[in-house]
Amino acid sequence: VDDDFMGIFELLKNEARIFKFGSGTGTNFSKLRGRNEALSGGGTSSGLMSFLEVLDRAAGATKSGGTTRRAAKMVCLDLDHPEIFEFINWKAREEKKVAALIAAGYSSDYNGEAYRTVSGQNSNNSVRVPDEFLAAVAADGEWSTRARVDGQETATYKARDLWQQIAQAAWQCADPGVQFSTTIQKWHTCPESGPINASNPCSEYVFLDDSACNLASINLIKFLCADGSFDDRAFRHTARILLTAQDILVEFSSYPTEKIAQNSVDYRPLGLGYANLG
Repeated sequence: VDDDFMGIFELLKNEARIFKFGSGTGTNFSKLRGRNEALSGGGTSSGLMSFLEVLDRAAGATKSGGTTRRAAKMVCLDLDHPEIFEFINWKAREEKKVAALIAAGYSSDYNGEAYRTVSGQNSNNSVRVPDEFLAAVAADGEWSTRARVDGQETATYKARDLWQQIAQAAWQCADPGVQFSTTIQKWHTCPESGPINASNPCSEYVFLDDSACNLASINLIKFLCADGSFDDRAFRHTARILLTAQDILVEFSSYPTEKIAQNSVDYRPLGLGYANLG
C-alpha cells in the first residue's frame, strides 16, 4: 500500500470484498510514514500502528466467505521501518492484556470477549529480513531505521537486540514470522516485472504486487489402494486435469481490482497442493 491516506481506506474496501468471498490478502505496509513524521498539510502522522489497528478491526468484523472462519490476512513490514519494534511486539503485548482479562474471569475462547477486546488478533504478522540484517546480527553490528518521507535515519539499534525481540515475541505468541526478502528476490521467477513485497496469509503464494493465485488441493487419501500402495498414475492424471481447469478459471473469475484482474490474465498464477496425507 502506498503512503496515501485515501489509499489506505481503498485497501480496506478491497480487503473486505476479498474476505467476503472467502479469499485472503497479504500487504506490505512499509511505505506508510512512521508516527510523528511530518504531513504535507501540517501536523504529524498518527503512524503505521494506528492504521493497522483499523484494518485489524475491519478484518475481525468480516467472516471469510460468510462462514465461521475469520478473515485471512497477512501483514508484512520491512525491518528498517521506524515503528518496527512496536510492530514486532504488537501481538505479544496485546495478548498480555488477554491474559489479564482471562484472570479476571473472562472466557479464554479465541472467539470470546477477551480476545475481541484487544487488537492485532486478525492477521499473521511477518517481518521482512534482508541478508544485510542477518550479517549485522552475525557480526554483532548495528541496524538503523529510516523515515519514509526523506529516508533519514530515525534510530540505530544493536542488530542482535532486534533479532532477540523477534525471537522473544514469536516464542510468546507465534508472531512475527520472518520472510527472508533477499532470498525471495533471488528466487523470483519474474524479476523484471517488479520486486516481491509480501505473501498471502499462509505464504505459499509469493509473487508480484496486485496479483492473485487460483489455489486448489488434491485429497491424497483418494489415491490410496487397498494394499497400501499409492496410485501415482491416477494422481498425475488428476493433477493435469485440475491444472487445466484452474487455468480456464482464470479467464472466468471475478477480481477485486482492475490491476489484479490484468495481472491474473497476464501471469496466470496457479497453485495446486495436497491435503489429508501430510
